[in-house]
Amino acid sequence: MEIGFDWEQVEIPINWKKLFLNNNPVDCEIGYGNGKFVTFKGRKYPERNFFGIDYSNESYKKSVKALKKAKLTNVRVIRMEARAALTILVPEKSLSHIYINFPDPWPKKKHGKNRLLDKEFFTLIATRTKKGGEIIIVTDDPFYRDLLLEEMESTHLWKSLFQKGYTDELSDYYQTKYEKKWRKLSKDIYYMIFQKKRTPDKEFRMKEYPIGDIVFSIFDPSVIKNMVEKTIKDEDSIAKLLKMDKTDKDIKMNILLKDGTLLRKRTLHLEKRKDNKWKLRIPENLFCTRSFKIFTDKLKTLCK
Repeated sequence: MEIGFDWEQVEIPINWKKLFLNNNPVDCEIGYGNGKFVTFKGRKYPERNFFGIDYSNESYKKSVKALKKAKLTNVRVIRMEARAALTILVPEKSLSHIYINFPDPWPKKKHGKNRLLDKEFFTLIATRTKKGGEIIIVTDDPFYRDLLLEEMESTHLWKSLFQKGYTDELSDYYQTKYEKKWRKLSKDIYYMIFQKKRTPDKEFRMKEYPIGDIVFSIFDPSVIKNMVEKTIKDEDSIAKLLKMDKTDKDIKMNILLKDGTLLRKRTLHLEKRKDNKWKLRIPENLFCTRSFKIFTDKLKTLCK
């Protein structure tokens, strides 16, 4: 398995043994940035596996390059939004440690909705960590520090390993580029470690729909053209046809799929068969979420 991989090409949820080819404990870094932290961890602890999650394509490319250069076999990274990755890919009660270094505090009140770390996210993490598993969070922002302590306390699922909820020093903790930057400016750094007390009753899952190739007996290509840039929505799922290219025997469709925080762009092909019927070919390994279902349902309705 490659260090960096397409998440739709692996077994869902991930089988850690198949991914790493061993049964070693799995730790996770959320927001791996330039990849130096997870590279350091992978090199220092060869008896452990490390799984990195980051939404940035630039971070993904930089980290894959750094990890390949380091020739590490115990680190894998993906480019995916963290909530979606944990919900879809990470098996329940399978992670030992989760590292989150300098998450964006989004200090303005109007931007609060953009914060990743909240009660709901900490509850999700509690379903994915083992008994006694730990979350390690590092921040330089005292407001965000206190907010995180409140959010964590409200879950009743975690306990802090520090009396006041954080410590100003944590020996041997790898300094990321942000920590080095803030320390040069004489800013305080806050380390928080929380240990899981119990697993919540709430389940976090994203439903996958069994959708196979679809054959249209009656089909008018103009239907597809009229769908371009039209939004199809059902609760928190959205589908949109961004572009179409037509030939006599094929229609290529570029579509956007959004389910909660999971956002994807995919290419579909409608192929004209010898009997003049058209077949929508479903890409192999496509994770068919609600957004894809409402898109195909709309096609079926328009092509009756």
